[in-house]
Amino acid sequence: MYGNLLLKLLFFFLTFGIFYLCKMLCRIKFFKKLPPIILSAVIIIILLNIFNIDFALYNSGAKYVTYLLGPATIALAYPLIKNKEVLFENKRAIWFSFIFAAFTAILSTALLGKFFHTKLSIIISMLPKSVTTPIAVEISKTIGGIPELTACAVIITGIIGGIFARRLLKLFKIDNDIAIGLSVGASSHVMGTSSLAERKEFKQVAISTVALTIVAILTALLAPFLIKLYLRLAPVFGI
Repeated sequence: MYGNLLLKLLFFFLTFGIFYLCKMLCRIKFFKKLPPIILSAVIIIILLNIFNIDFALYNSGAKYVTYLLGPATIALAYPLIKNKEVLFENKRAIWFSFIFAAFTAILSTALLGKFFHTKLSIIISMLPKSVTTPIAVEISKTIGGIPELTACAVIITGIIGGIFARRLLKLFKIDNDIAIGLSVGASSHVMGTSSLAERKEFKQVAISTVALTIVAILTALLAPFLIKLYLRLAPVFGI
């Protein structure tokens, strides 16, 4: 009993330790453009393989880190409160962007899935990919998806957004704080938002926090409706 508890604690604190080590490494020029979460994942995978540790055993302790995602998401409300005036001043543009982002994320996933002849269960699992992990997994369960696959899709989406979103916006010469915050939060949820926080762009973080929260709610409302619509129209149009 005590042995299992010690192992769980070991893997729990090991996960945190590796992440903070990677945060320090990412200050070095060679690793600077690499998000700490990717480097952490690579190191953990290597360690599990070297010491032949079963993932289920490792995850018995590391899974508690995942439980902290919920409180971490709520904690992002702090910059929202500090910049609430900005949200009220631009409410029309912001709300239109929320609805557009939620529709685009769902529709693009469904269309690409159909284009590549993907199974319906996989398409459904990937629909909430732009929503933060705890919420996305619950949406996936509700609409009949595979939660594990949803979690993978969310993480990959967040990593891609965290790495490339800012560069893509810079390429198109978009430097408005509200536009950047909306784009990053709506497309790459907490991971993208954390990349803004690391740059200390607090106004962008505030908008991004609202975006990831509202888009998550809209996705939860829209996804079941759009799936039912798709299943009704698919036989009619032969899709």
